[in-house]
Amino acid sequence: MILIYCPDLTPRKQYIFKHIFRRLMKVEYEITAELNVFVGHEGIKFSYGTKPLGEETFIWSHGLLDEHGIDDHDIEMIEWDDLPAFFPAPERSDVPFDIFSAAFYLITRYEEYLPQVKDDYGRYSPYESAAFKNNFLKLPLIDLWVQKFGKQLHGEELSTLSRKRDVNKLIAIEVATFSKYKKRGVVINATAFLRHLRKLQLDRAWIQLKTLLNLEDDPYNNSDQILDLVKKYRAVRSYKERNGLEVLYFFHLGDYNDQDTGVTYKSKSYLEAIKHIADYVKIGLRFSSNTSQKDVYKEEKRFEELLKRPLHHTMAAHSKIAMPGHYKLLVDTKTMEDYSMGYVNEPGLRASTSFPFYFYDLDYEVQTPLLIHPYAIHYNSISLKMLNGQQQTLHEILENVKAVGGNFIAQYYYEHFDRDIKSHAFGVLESIINE
Repeated sequence: MILIYCPDLTPRKQYIFKHIFRRLMKVEYEITAELNVFVGHEGIKFSYGTKPLGEETFIWSHGLLDEHGIDDHDIEMIEWDDLPAFFPAPERSDVPFDIFSAAFYLITRYEEYLPQVKDDYGRYSPYESAAFKNNFLKLPLIDLWVQKFGKQLHGEELSTLSRKRDVNKLIAIEVATFSKYKKRGVVINATAFLRHLRKLQLDRAWIQLKTLLNLEDDPYNNSDQILDLVKKYRAVRSYKERNGLEVLYFFHLGDYNDQDTGVTYKSKSYLEAIKHIADYVKIGLRFSSNTSQKDVYKEEKRFEELLKRPLHHTMAAHSKIAMPGHYKLLVDTKTMEDYSMGYVNEPGLRASTSFPFYFYDLDYEVQTPLLIHPYAIHYNSISLKMLNGQQQTLHEILENVKAVGGNFIAQYYYEHFDRDIKSHAFGVLESIINE
């Protein structure tokens, strides 16, 4: 058990201490403001504040965890041996920076509450982030800090992050529409057909016609091929290895609008296909674009009524979670797990951790019950690279996650598996599954 001397315990400190010690290190800890209790403790202990009490292990406090609301903090980078770090300690500290404030800053996406330039979808740009600007976006930096901190406190045996663990892998597939041409409506198909002609993509125009005439499968009809990869993996792997790989489909069941033009939730064949996939892998709900609180409740209810199962896993369309907007919509619902934390257009870990964490609402200074599963890479962010480049980026991030025994979540759009286009999506998927 670890004892922490911290006279002024704020909600922010409670949140990050619990995440670091209980969720990541998996060790028990206590916090005391009683000096005699701290001095008399014979186990692992340290003080956290602005000045050390004496010769004990001491971690300097930057002050971020004592604040309320949002302020603009300078990010001054230093090196902690081979790891980048920020909020450097000006005087004595047994860790040369405030590890707790820095971890809190990253995991709560503090910087995303500040004024910013958004992309065309209204999302926070990865290029504005401290992680991208300082070249640690591909690192599970919080996990690496905690691993090193645990070893420093009490050697290899303290933190589970310092022990050999197999990485857990999850393939998440966002299904905005289940078909490219079939059941898409006259306007959508006419627009697509004219676009093919205008771009002289006569082969695609011909495939579209054959698809609509039921002479050929829809180019998006690839779910069985994806499931076959999973079945093949499970057939030759041990029980432990099988449990280390999951596939999770997120299906759109929202109303038709100018951004969500997929197959309607009223289609019996669409619902039957979802149920078929659910026989082999997990399924969840992909919310509509620009969803409101009313839409969230409606689509959650629709999922459970149509598919006859409770909803546990959700994601925002195109990972649009402009902080804290989308998460605030979910906090008061039954949704307890979300998979939208990541960047669609840049590979890496948006919250600098590979482990799930609870959403902390900086507006109300409270930890919520919403569990966030951050993804490590979106195939969209590497899709324009040659296969070697895709494999190299994938391998780099996967190895970084393996170093801490974390969770490697890879996101796909269902249309990445479109047979009309030349894509390495299946090859990269197979690499993720088998590596």
